Amino acid sequence: MAGYAAIVKKDLMLEVRGGRITTVLVSLALLVLVVLVFAFDRAVAQGPDTAAGALWIALVFAGMLGATRVVLSEQENGCLRALLLSPLDRATIYAAKLTASFGFMVGAAIAATILAMLFFNLEFSMSLAALMLVLILGALGFSALATLLAVIAARARGGELLLPLLIVPLFVPALIAGVKASAAVLSGAALATSRDWVGILIAFDVLFVTAGYLLFEHVVGEE
Repeated sequence: MAGYAAIVKKDLMLEVRGGRITTVLVSLALLVLVVLVFAFDRAVAQGPDTAAGALWIALVFAGMLGATRVVLSEQENGCLRALLLSPLDRATIYAAKLTASFGFMVGAAIAATILAMLFFNLEFSMSLAALMLVLILGALGFSALATLLAVIAARARGGELLLPLLIVPLFVPALIAGVKASAAVLSGAALATSRDWVGILIAFDVLFVTAGYLLFEHVVGEE
């Protein structure tokens, strides 16, 4: 736990000092939402279905560019090699990187939610608590998937171009479930009515968090 806490603290301290990842996540989410608002017809864009879809698209694009920087930045300056040479278990390194990515994704989700509520003229109500639960479940699964695949992309030529091709198809089931559950919540329905969609998100989280924890040692190989 000491090694895990040290890595997480290091990532958070670097972000507090530089703020690059958070800035990228929030800025890209804002740009995506602005583009979608102008692309949709004004009458259609007021509905919860459109708002939910735009919110998740913003999170996916922001996550692909920003959350994976937690791993790729280590590769660029050689810190990943140093971490692998340390006595820490490699699964612990994965857990720490996942925690940092998840924290950044949650921050982006909060900012994107506020922006989406303003852009799509939705009311701030108690449904936001249920919406944030859905988004947190989605952010956890996306972070687990992105952290694992970012290591693969970092070792491949043109990895940053390859990364979206790996992440998006695998994340589609969780994306569909997240959009459906978010739309139901924004329309005023109780979260219990979307328990099947929430169940898919939970299953996705369990699958990829476990897969990442077990496979990270084999994926990272001998750096």
